[in-house]
Amino acid sequence: MFKLRRVPVLLVVLVLLVATGVVTSLHRPVNPSELPNGLSVSLDAESTALYCTGISNARGTPGRVTFFNTSSASRNLSVSVVSDKGNLYHGSIELAAHAAQSIEPGVVDKSATSATYAVAVQISGGGVVAEEIAETGRTEVPCSASGVTRWYATGFNTLVGSSAYLSVYNPTATAAVLNASIFTAAGFYAPASFQGISVPAHTQTEINLDKQVVNTTNVGVGVRVLRGSLEIVGVESSAGTVSFEQGVTDAVNETWYPNVTTVQSAVAQIRVANPTDVAAEVTVDVALSPYTVSPQTLSVSPFSTGLIVITPNPAIPAAGYANLTVHSNVPVVTALATGSGLSIALSSPQVPSDALLVRDFTGLGFDAATLTNTSTRSITLTTSSFNAAKPDVITVTGGNKLAAGATEPLSSLIPNIATTNDVFLISASKPSLIASMTLPSRPRGVNVVTPLDGR
Repeated sequence: MFKLRRVPVLLVVLVLLVATGVVTSLHRPVNPSELPNGLSVSLDAESTALYCTGISNARGTPGRVTFFNTSSASRNLSVSVVSDKGNLYHGSIELAAHAAQSIEPGVVDKSATSATYAVAVQISGGGVVAEEIAETGRTEVPCSASGVTRWYATGFNTLVGSSAYLSVYNPTATAAVLNASIFTAAGFYAPASFQGISVPAHTQTEINLDKQVVNTTNVGVGVRVLRGSLEIVGVESSAGTVSFEQGVTDAVNETWYPNVTTVQSAVAQIRVANPTDVAAEVTVDVALSPYTVSPQTLSVSPFSTGLIVITPNPAIPAAGYANLTVHSNVPVVTALATGSGLSIALSSPQVPSDALLVRDFTGLGFDAATLTNTSTRSITLTTSSFNAAKPDVITVTGGNKLAAGATEPLSSLIPNIATTNDVFLISASKPSLIASMTLPSRPRGVNVVTPLDGR
């Protein structure tokens, strides 16, 4: 088993430990609405912002947000926490250079036994990134630098024993308004209660899909923000398995899913929503060495959903991890559903980038961790390695090549990848890089980790 000791994704270095910090030093925060993220701008930026939503303290186990400072100077974080019940908390964190710290909104909130939370952070400079980790510790999603005006996700289940909702946070100083549409195998649905939803300034709310789409599998959602911008995360609870969907801002013709499990007793599916008025002809290319697997195909009607089963599938051997590429004649929205039995977890596709930050937010290590070059030309990788015990020591390794269309283990591309407490910033010569990680699990590969990408 390949075990790592840290992994997500970005442009200057990301990720951190599970040191749980508490928000202190009460003061009044300023509006952080449209500030850029620390990893997508210069480290000399005067101010940046991050937003996270969908965090829960369900079952008494708080979810958390972990911050990491990739810069060589300390940063002051002005933190606001708001729950779906309207409770608001303000505080500050002094985050040292190359240091990590976590906050648990459910611990800060002394008034609620069960709630969902959003966290907004204004930062005194660039270089700070953050990841939110669910209370189960088996799913995570990057915090964002700004709200969006379009958002799509698919694959949600509202079957008996499962639930799905959109966690929505308004990071701006004015009310936002949204319309939400539903896609199912039966077609398009625009519930009246999902139209014209107002989200007041600096508040967090939930849109429960269960109330309008009862006992249904593979539900797709499209959100259009009519006024303002919003941070949105999809939350699925499937027979007790919690997963986050980061979602996408546009439907696309091609997506990549490395490290998809094909092992015995596992379930793996590519779930597809077609938001267009043209039938989608979807093809999934399956790379599973040493086998040759025929492409899997699917036709999805306009404004509808469908799925392709990867495992169990008699056409695909049960032989570890497969690398999938999804093609469609029209732009579609996809998600990877993995699990066993009736329990599934959802993962959104990644957008290729020119930088990633690798580290284990969960503390469990990784069963699989790879890099994929999605382009038709080879790329050159440069890796900066940071160690928590020696924050001022940075080791830079350059010149590693990743061939066109190749997926390679991190261990073959980064020397000493298993070093405890290390954080790896991986930059590429062009924006065609994807990182893929899974956590140890039984059956193997059903817990997929979303890398931190510094949106």
